[in-house]
Amino acid sequence: MKAAYRGIADHMIRLVEREQLKDRALWKLVTKQFQGTPDDADRGWRGEYWGKLMRGACMTWQYTGDGELYDILKEAVEGILKTQEADGRISTYSREAEFSGWDMWCRKYVLLGMIHFCEICKEEAFAAEILEAAGRHLDYIIAHVGNGEGKIKITRTSDNWRGINSSSILEPVVRLYLLKPKKRYLDFADEIVESGGAEDFDIFQTAYEDRLYPYQYPVVKAYELMSCFEGLLVYAQAKGDEHWKQAVIRFADRLLESEATIVGGSGCRHELFNHSSLMQTGTEYDGLMLETCVTVTWMKLMARVYEMTGDIRYLEEVERSAFNALYGAVNTQNSTCGPETTFDEPIYHDVYDRGVAGNGGKAQLFDSYSPLRSGIRGRAVGGFKSMEQNTAYCGCCIAIGAAGTALVPAVAARDRQGELEIGIYLPGEITAMVDGERVDFTIDTDYPAGGDISILVHGKQEKHFPIFLRIPSFADFGRVWVNEEEQDGVCPGTFFRLERSWKEGDRIQLSLGISPKLVYGMENPDDPGSRRHAAVLYGPLALARDRRLGEEGTEVNPGDGILSAESADMNIPCQKAVKISLGKENFVMVDYASAGKTWRRDSEMEVWMRTKSHPQA
Repeated sequence: MKAAYRGIADHMIRLVEREQLKDRALWKLVTKQFQGTPDDADRGWRGEYWGKLMRGACMTWQYTGDGELYDILKEAVEGILKTQEADGRISTYSREAEFSGWDMWCRKYVLLGMIHFCEICKEEAFAAEILEAAGRHLDYIIAHVGNGEGKIKITRTSDNWRGINSSSILEPVVRLYLLKPKKRYLDFADEIVESGGAEDFDIFQTAYEDRLYPYQYPVVKAYELMSCFEGLLVYAQAKGDEHWKQAVIRFADRLLESEATIVGGSGCRHELFNHSSLMQTGTEYDGLMLETCVTVTWMKLMARVYEMTGDIRYLEEVERSAFNALYGAVNTQNSTCGPETTFDEPIYHDVYDRGVAGNGGKAQLFDSYSPLRSGIRGRAVGGFKSMEQNTAYCGCCIAIGAAGTALVPAVAARDRQGELEIGIYLPGEITAMVDGERVDFTIDTDYPAGGDISILVHGKQEKHFPIFLRIPSFADFGRVWVNEEEQDGVCPGTFFRLERSWKEGDRIQLSLGISPKLVYGMENPDDPGSRRHAAVLYGPLALARDRRLGEEGTEVNPGDGILSAESADMNIPCQKAVKISLGKENFVMVDYASAGKTWRRDSEMEVWMRTKSHPQA
């Protein structure tokens, strides 16, 4: 499937490509970390940045095909290969400190980054060199880690989070096996799964038995836990193991039931699963929440389960997270962290300021945490690590964001062996192959701001094949026409199948009933105030109040709960702006992703609004 989109998805991916992924100084910085042992001092994760950025950059290149980006990535790979030691070792830890802290986590990302570039590499000889280096990198790990005599059990290679950070290397181990089918790689993957993922607790079998929600596990670090299940899914698919496929599906289902938030993503107590669906309106906690690393990993896991099952629920969670939490985290206005931002250590703010100044005033492209109740963006820099004698910095969310923006166009439509499926309506052009023949489609829409979509068919020859169109579950109704003839059987929450002989000029039109909806927080017996919060949804968009547009943080009186809205023109860039009438109150809201972009109190924002009463009480 080839695509050339317009609109917000295309804008975001090209902004990230231009402002971050083509930054040669950033690539030099993250590569240089492997020339020494900077992570020894604090058992840190400076070694993760290179591989995280490389994965997102390769995914981005698969969409844009940009020649300059490819050359930059090739240089970065050549740089990392030069740091490889004679025995295959690539690490930001010394041999004395290796296999502790976040060393295995960092080695995982090195391996992932090498594999991702190997898969897009244009030069056959260079691809072979990368693959050989990746193999030696993994061979060194296998020689020291495992269940054999004299080896370190994988869950004991870190004293963080019961070792799930280390166990998440499962994904690149299996992916390397698929490219280079050495039995020892699959044997090592077997050992990781048999170890259960966590020290003294089998996360994989627990998910299969479906007896606990993830927030009830003894280890609830959201990002790393989901990363382990990403690996388990690749492992299950490689082995054709239905048992472990079901474990991943059941894990994802439990997440949707207990951890989904109104803007997508998860983790409403710092970076942890905490029954977020309930706790997102909590009044007892005012700390960091909805980490961008969690949002991107949440999207990737949901996308993979969707690709395996075809279940619309997982795709809709990708869409919700993209249009809200992810795009909200993109720093579209080059905002910088101000006095409101907190750092783990006071010196880090000085490091941040020096880093921004040394980069010509350009700040990082991704925020790390997303507020739901009254608060600001830019509240902290997740995974912050100082480098270059405290003159430069990077962070985990900064490095992972590109994988999220690149994922959206990758899952929006897919060619399923002669069947076209359109799941997220992005304006632009897509190309599918049917019986070896190219068929093009032009999509015109302002979705998600509106529900009207037009799809025009272009093809040299008439072709008979089915097209599956997603009718979103949030739609009040769905109507479909082919060449102005209305179709029967359109139902929200399903894919509508259109099978016929398609020819040049055929036009499909969709009308999705999108209207604003008032929703209330779940009642938490331990926090009665949580129920007295309301939010407004508009299709896949969560709407937010922003201080730049009027009142924010004040109580609203929903009255009888009857809500009406009309479009509004705002002086800030946004996907959707509406004037809301609720009870006797009137106020303006914009889509969540567009709110709070100054990272200051002047754009303090909220999705969940405190109410004076609850009409259902």
